[in-house]
Amino acid sequence: MTWNYRQTQRRISWLKLLILLLGIVGAGGGVTFAALISQQAKLAGNTIQTATANLQISGDGTNFSNTQPGFVFSNLVPGAQASPANGYPVYLKNAGGTPLALQLAVSSVPTNPDNVDFAKVHVILTPVSGGSVQNFTLQALIGSYPAGGQAILSPSLLMPGTTAQYKLQIMMDTDAVNGPSASINNVDFSFGGLATGS
Repeated sequence: MTWNYRQTQRRISWLKLLILLLGIVGAGGGVTFAALISQQAKLAGNTIQTATANLQISGDGTNFSNTQPGFVFSNLVPGAQASPANGYPVYLKNAGGTPLALQLAVSSVPTNPDNVDFAKVHVILTPVSGGSVQNFTLQALIGSYPAGGQAILSPSLLMPGTTAQYKLQIMMDTDAVNGPSASINNVDFSFGGLATGS
């Protein structure tokens, strides 16, 4: 009886050892399976760049740069027609690589010693090739500068390599001035271009 008991014990021990070995082999097989995962395939050293937005301005349609000298709007009569009668020429060129939505603002702090009401001073922008004539108040152009300016409607987008021509005029309401004369100085008209994906 003792011999059978010992033999049974040995068989149980061998069975436990066999189960343990199978567990180890099974676990090892799992590790081997995990090692068969493919290496990553990659695109290395990519570069990400934005398009170039570059709006240039000219007074003659030939010499373009980012800054041009301004104009003198003289002999304005409050309540009369916009001046000058034929307007000053302004050319905007998209020298960048993306379409631009055009904007206009006043980027300076004008000096106003005679207390002209800026809400009654009008900046008239007329597209020469057709489109909407726009009437901006000087107050609106000053106030909208932090947000980029007032939208220019014609053209809706200035495409890369193209130029738009405008005439620029100033007009005052009859009650814009209280006195024999007035002057506003240091007015910087800033034309901007907001890049679009269209």
